Amino acid sequence: MTTASIVLIATDLTADAEPALVRGRAHADAIGAAWVVCHVIPDVLRHHPLVPTRDENDVALASDVEKKAADLVTEQVQRVLGASPDEYRAIIEIGTPEDEIVRIAEAERASLVVIGAKPRHAAERILGHVAERVVRYVHTSVLVARPGIPTGKIVVATDFTEASLPAVRFGGTLIAKAGVDGTLLHVMQLPSATGTALGSVSAALGSSWIPPSKETIAQLEALGRATLDGLAKQYGFARTEQVEGDPAEMIVTRARAMNAEMIVMGSRGRSGLSRLVLGSTAEKVIRTSETSVLVVR
Repeated sequence: MTTASIVLIATDLTADAEPALVRGRAHADAIGAAWVVCHVIPDVLRHHPLVPTRDENDVALASDVEKKAADLVTEQVQRVLGASPDEYRAIIEIGTPEDEIVRIAEAERASLVVIGAKPRHAAERILGHVAERVVRYVHTSVLVARPGIPTGKIVVATDFTEASLPAVRFGGTLIAKAGVDGTLLHVMQLPSATGTALGSVSAALGSSWIPPSKETIAQLEALGRATLDGLAKQYGFARTEQVEGDPAEMIVTRARAMNAEMIVMGSRGRSGLSRLVLGSTAEKVIRTSETSVLVVR
């Protein structure tokens, strides 16, 4: 027996979650999937050092809070989507938002998690938020939805690794089935002595850093363009771009310049202690992009 595909939409009941509701429901309708809306109530009592256990009053209070939250979810979904409660399921949990969203996604075997992201500026961008942590820990694809006018344009980023191929395939599917205008983007990051392991090794061995020759760079560029053109032809992309620079910065910059409504990219995925380390390209793009970002696994 095959389990029906499920799209899990997370809401914190604020306006920042409304793009997630809109995009999540649209995606579910497009692929014929059921959609589930979840809301996680922060559990203050559970983590309070002076209240290590719950008494009957706490349990009753939690029940009342869950019922109120369920009513608020119903009100938000009806207001934003015009949907009645019989069109979707609502799940209300108490706990840490990212932990519960990941747990629910795995329990429901969701094919996609859709979550909004609060806008951040200046120094706020160095701090992690729930959307980033969900992307880091969940084992399925995640759409970080932001407000914006639909343009029918997407940017699909590839670094030619196995981890980026699902994003390229998904972009091709959107082009074929939804008629979107897709650009396949490759960012070349040439080796540099500054802040790299190569520079450190050279210094440790007492030798100077020798940058790649112009001929080598030209060969790398030609190989990149040839690989990009091959992928574009295979998956139906009408346009390709190859640029040089920091991958995360250039992906965000080019998406903004193209007026894209969504960035599609893969993620290598990490396990164990490496999941605690910030800095992946996907996380940087999510943190700095003003448009929606779909991380495909």
